[in-house]
Amino acid sequence: MKEEERGLSAAGQRRKPVAGCGARGGGCFLRIAGLFLVLGGSGHLRFPSLYDASAWRALLTGIAMIAAGAVAVALGARLSRHGRRHTARIIERPEELADNSFVLFLRPFEEDRKLYEVKAANTRSLRARYSAPISRTYEEEIVWSLRRRFGRVVAVGRPGERLPLPGAHRFYLPLDDWQPVVSDLIGRARLVVLVAGTGPGTLWELTEAVRLLPPGQLLLLVFGDEAAYRRFQECVPEVFADRAEELRREGGEPVPAPAFPDYPPLCDPATGITQRGLRGIIHFGPDWTPAFVRYDFTAVRALTLTGKLLKAKRTQLDPVLRRTEQGLPEAVPPRRAGVRWPVQRRRDRRGVGRPR
Repeated sequence: MKEEERGLSAAGQRRKPVAGCGARGGGCFLRIAGLFLVLGGSGHLRFPSLYDASAWRALLTGIAMIAAGAVAVALGARLSRHGRRHTARIIERPEELADNSFVLFLRPFEEDRKLYEVKAANTRSLRARYSAPISRTYEEEIVWSLRRRFGRVVAVGRPGERLPLPGAHRFYLPLDDWQPVVSDLIGRARLVVLVAGTGPGTLWELTEAVRLLPPGQLLLLVFGDEAAYRRFQECVPEVFADRAEELRREGGEPVPAPAFPDYPPLCDPATGITQRGLRGIIHFGPDWTPAFVRYDFTAVRALTLTGKLLKAKRTQLDPVLRRTEQGLPEAVPPRRAGVRWPVQRRRDRRGVGRPR
């Protein structure tokens, strides 16, 4: 890849790491201040006599403080998320990543909007939402789970984005020559995690992963509902047939399409809670037989919804990740592979820090 093509999208980004650090600090301050406002407002409502105020005055003051605290917490979470986009790390030379030292996270770019949403409790209860993480995004939650087990997580950045999303370390590829680089990274990754989708790029990445990897080095994440998953199911055989014909013309060996199972229903379909975020994980047996493990919080018992979500993750998803980890090649300590903080690249352009 030519030097001017590499990082073409990253060059046009407007990241300001100092401002990002300030935004993250300001967001943390707003969330803490908002929490104290909510607690103070609750005190006015429950114990108005402590503040030497009439019942109506204490009621109005308490409601105003709780509302202001909720707004401060929401703004703080949003500000922290935006700050993390400015301080996100970029990989300038993905070809220099060491073999078996990284997890390749592939997803349809259309899913970025969902992955950037704040991972909060799936409930209308204000108390449950305040007790759940309110700043970490879905992608950050996934990356944290993958990184602590499998190593560094890298992903292709969306072409033309002004700021990278927080989570996986991004690298950028030219629009007309991305497939060879992605194919090379799929073959060298310790683990490939693919978000199921019906886009042509995502389906090509699936065929390439099945062609190049052993079954134990591929995981599929399902974020869509049953209708979206059914569309994915229907697209897979046709795409694999076209890919097999292409490989025959090139003298390669065709790749059979995995027979993906149906979408498992919730244990309690009558639940009034709308499930958001990850719906399940698909892993593969030695003969490429896929198994769909549903992330089903209705199948476990706990006192709170947050407890159910944590218990479901611990009993349903973590065993899949443990079995996958046991079958992977030994991790290689990662090299820095051209990863720099944005401020370092700015100093290089000014001639500061270069060897003389």
